[in-house]
Amino acid sequence: MSVIEKETVIKGPGRAIVSDKVRSHANDPFFVKKNAEAKEALSKIDLSGLKKK
Repeated sequence: MSVIEKETVIKGPGRAIVSDKVRSHANDPFFVKKNAEAKEALSKIDLSGLKKK
């Protein structure tokens, strides 16, 4: 059984665990579906009022 090594960053207000062994969610069906729903919702919203003149 391998030992899990955690690298922590002490700078800043909290303690973050930094690792390059994190699985990518780029092709996860749940996240792909939520991303598509968010893009569709944003395409229907008029954001022209937020632009600076």
